[in-house]
Amino acid sequence: MGRMILCTGKYAKTPYRFENICVNVYCVEELCYLFASNPFMIDQNVMNRELAEWIDKECGLADLSHQLLNLLHKGSQTGIFINTIMSYVNYCTDDEVKKIDEVLQSNVGLSDYERKKKQADFLMKNRRYRLALDEYDNLCRMLPDTESSLKPLIYHNMGVAYAGQFMFEMAARYFKRAYDMSGNEDSGIQYLTAQRLHLNEDAYIGFIAEHGEYHSLSLRVEKMLTAAREEFEASEENRRLTALEIYKDEGNVASYYEEIDRIISRQKDEYRELVSQ
Repeated sequence: MGRMILCTGKYAKTPYRFENICVNVYCVEELCYLFASNPFMIDQNVMNRELAEWIDKECGLADLSHQLLNLLHKGSQTGIFINTIMSYVNYCTDDEVKKIDEVLQSNVGLSDYERKKKQADFLMKNRRYRLALDEYDNLCRMLPDTESSLKPLIYHNMGVAYAGQFMFEMAARYFKRAYDMSGNEDSGIQYLTAQRLHLNEDAYIGFIAEHGEYHSLSLRVEKMLTAAREEFEASEENRRLTALEIYKDEGNVASYYEEIDRIISRQKDEYRELVSQ
């Protein structure tokens, strides 16, 4: 937000869980952050007695809880319910609140299927890949013919989720489905990229030779991969790996294992952060 935000209430011992996106929040600031960064998830299901009572019991904000319960009793709109929380915490500026309201208004015109896709997209962007894939798969099963335009978008994102797990063969399969259905070049490029990472060098060259329709896209893929290699070579991660090689070659066992321990520790921290979301 670019400004200081004073904490309001207590940090909860028991979090409030949003089951639809598999996220826990422990204080009203986290609640506001979730609403502000993902306003698509705000619907009538968010507006409930359980949340209002959690704000009282776990966060110690009886006054805010009372206001929310009154809004529930009056049958107020979801936007008013959310804005009441935001205003009490003073989390957003007026302009930021206005933007959230605009998203809420735009969400009014979305179908249930479009909202479900946005929820799955949230999981995917936050690297909750297995959960996202389950949501996408369930959504595909229930999509009626009238919502078929969503399928290539879903298949593309399923490809992203599989690629995020280094399952490049599966990723290629879904990127191809998306590309065949939509003709979207981005899906085509991602399909070839997944193939490039899945197949060995000879197999990939043979694949491109057999499928001339992908020739121009394959040239773009090679440019992208070259740029990615150059970026990695200049990265801090590559510097650490190079240092490992030097330590190993020099027989500097102590430094070698110290650096390995640091790398493993960072990976563990990233994993814990991921699974605790």
